[in-house]
Amino acid sequence: MSRLNFVAAAALGVALIPGLAQADAEQLEQDLRTKLSSQGELKVAKVSDSFLGGTTTAEQVRLVDEEGGTTTIGKYIVKGDYEDPDEVILEGINMVQDQATLTMERMTFTSPGQAVLDLEDLPYTAENPLKGVSLKGLVLDQSEGEVDLDLPFGVAGGRIELDELSASDLSEQAIGSLTLSGLSATSDDFGDIGAGTIVLPSLTFSGLTGIETDKPTVDSFELKDLDIATDKLVMTLGHLVSEGDLADGKFSGNMEALSLNLAKMIELAPADERTNLRMLSNVLTGGSGQLDLDAKMDGSWRAQGANGQLDSQFEMTATDALRFGLDAGIPLTLPKGAEPAEYFANLEDWTELDTQGGDMTLTLSNLGAFERIAPVAATLMGVSENEWLEQIRTQAKGMSTMMGPEIGAVLSGLVQMMDGKAKDMTVSLALPPSAEASKLAQDPLGLPAVMQMQVNVK
Repeated sequence: MSRLNFVAAAALGVALIPGLAQADAEQLEQDLRTKLSSQGELKVAKVSDSFLGGTTTAEQVRLVDEEGGTTTIGKYIVKGDYEDPDEVILEGINMVQDQATLTMERMTFTSPGQAVLDLEDLPYTAENPLKGVSLKGLVLDQSEGEVDLDLPFGVAGGRIELDELSASDLSEQAIGSLTLSGLSATSDDFGDIGAGTIVLPSLTFSGLTGIETDKPTVDSFELKDLDIATDKLVMTLGHLVSEGDLADGKFSGNMEALSLNLAKMIELAPADERTNLRMLSNVLTGGSGQLDLDAKMDGSWRAQGANGQLDSQFEMTATDALRFGLDAGIPLTLPKGAEPAEYFANLEDWTELDTQGGDMTLTLSNLGAFERIAPVAATLMGVSENEWLEQIRTQAKGMSTMMGPEIGAVLSGLVQMMDGKAKDMTVSLALPPSAEASKLAQDPLGLPAVMQMQVNVK
């Protein structure tokens, strides 16, 4: 092509761009009216395209529904090919319905597949998910009414604020990943935990599936600095993380700095329950009213032909109170063709496991709580601590006669821990195959002997 022809072609292209861009702008307005006009009266102040194309914008999109509710979008921006845009961006969202309001600085859809979305009928499935969506600066106030939207968040009779949220690979069945930051909520009804506030600065998860079922599963999950203050629960949680779905043969979990403000919760409890709750708090916290918990779990699955080995370790520590641990190794037979990750995720009753024996070790350590039991119990009984301990010691010997020496050893170990003469107790068990469970259940008193129960008190 000669230089003259090239210049002429370029000039023709530049001349055509505004016309093509205008076609996209007109199409955007038409699509908005097609999708939204049935929901009420729609007004669009202005539609335009960037000079070189690639960005189509509708400004001051306003919808008034039949009940008088209004939805306003400051800018509706389509970036990329109009028929298959790279992004659809909504800026300056403001919704008012029945005295409830929802505002949002920005909402972005990544590769949505179409320029105008019907949020009440999204076409995405697990096989064809929405590539990504992000929110910024969301405020939902339902203290005086409710927004008529099927939202995955929000509290009745309250207010929720969210700094940012981003998610990928979304459908009604699954979410590939999600990250949110700066979540805070207030409500007069958080269900079982009552009225109050919830603050969650950080939450991430990945591999969420089974959303439409009552047994959703997630590959990994992490939250930080959760703070709940309601009229039934006062707590903070520094860090909670869970990783692994057994697809790679491993799973783990870790909880750090769970702090329960028992003193405050007792103040909020009904008056007739406070005395007993205060005694329990004194045993667990030594009078501080603050119970601090940490826990960790690790496990693995090793395939061995048609069978496999499930190993699990768990430990929970209540600061200045007690520590509990469990270590188990259990050989299993899975149903033919079953994948471990899917099988364990859908398992409703762990007694259904086809175990082939195994072993389990339970450990209990006294970090202060057991010595605090005797003073409280003796006061309730109106006797001295020594008298109460002697009574408990006698009862433990009686139970040993009735239920066998192994159970007696456990009870004796607990008494020694309450008397300050022991710190740790370990119980080791050899687990029978699950096929023998029904037979063994007919003679529960014989279980300790069958399970080769061994008790070690230090």
